[in-house]
Amino acid sequence: MKNTTILFLWILPLVVTLGCSSDDGAEPNPDTNPNPNKTTTYTADVKTIIDTHCIECHTIPLAQGAIFPMRNYAETINGLDRDLVLRITSPNISNIMPPSGRLPQETIDIILDWVADGELEE
Repeated sequence: MKNTTILFLWILPLVVTLGCSSDDGAEPNPDTNPNPNKTTTYTADVKTIIDTHCIECHTIPLAQGAIFPMRNYAETINGLDRDLVLRITSPNISNIMPPSGRLPQETIDIILDWVADGELEE
């Protein structure tokens, strides 16, 4: 009986951990390169996306609850460190960025490609 209890105490945390996995197939894999035939950079490819879809709130002064600016390369890198990729790819409508709605997949792929290419500035 004691061995069964010990075994149970070892298996229970494993089962709970696996059962709580958030792997619903929606999380991005930054090692995946959507466009392996192109080197994507902030200046050439990502800045336009940020300026079009993000800068309205992610500027100084911050607006609409934004918690950090994204006015330039360094600030956008800070955004990556604060789960930018997870927010733009989130399947959860209450967690998605921009708040107006999910970006087109082609646009998301440019950002994912930039991350996969090493987050180059130029």
